Amino acid sequence: MMRKSYKKLFIAAPLLLALFCVTVISGGCGQKEGNEPTKYRSQAGLEKLTREAVNKPVKQSIARDNPKFFVFTDNSGKAPEVSDLDSQIRPVLKKLFGDARLVSESGAPETKRDGEVVENKFTYVVSRALVRKDGELLHAALHAAGFGLSPRLGSKPTTWSGGAVMSLFKSTSSRSYSLVINIDIRKQQIVVESYRLGSKYDRLM
Repeated sequence: MMRKSYKKLFIAAPLLLALFCVTVISGGCGQKEGNEPTKYRSQAGLEKLTREAVNKPVKQSIARDNPKFFVFTDNSGKAPEVSDLDSQIRPVLKKLFGDARLVSESGAPETKRDGEVVENKFTYVVSRALVRKDGELLHAALHAAGFGLSPRLGSKPTTWSGGAVMSLFKSTSSRSYSLVINIDIRKQQIVVESYRLGSKYDRLM
């Protein structure tokens, strides 16, 4: 009789052991919450972290810089009029684009086909790459700095995919100027033309 009891116990023991393991595993085997390996984190949680990393704001890329800015050396205006205008225009360019260099200047007045005379023409290169919206930004910044609206090309800048053009007046302690400013996105430069005063294009018709 005793032998039969041991035989039943011997058969039941594996079943009891298996039942015990199943119970322990389903209960987490005593592992504390938060100790799961990284591979067991939810897929949704990992995707959220990835999205946050991708969309996290970063500093402006150096690709936004104008590589031509570092090619040219800065110059001061040779003609008194260019030096006078440079003292008014360059601070606005620096504020808007980070830095600006005067890289070229015409040596003599130029008469155009319609009889208009460009007394001085000079070119800037700025440190930030020029884009289309800069036409409106520069016009507004110059107007806020005391440059007057001009009827020569209209009171607003004309913009297109390749740049922008605008006309403005400026009076300094030396004299007054009638200006046309051209933003060339392809060449990444800003060209300033100072026209001889008294033109019909500077008067409202």
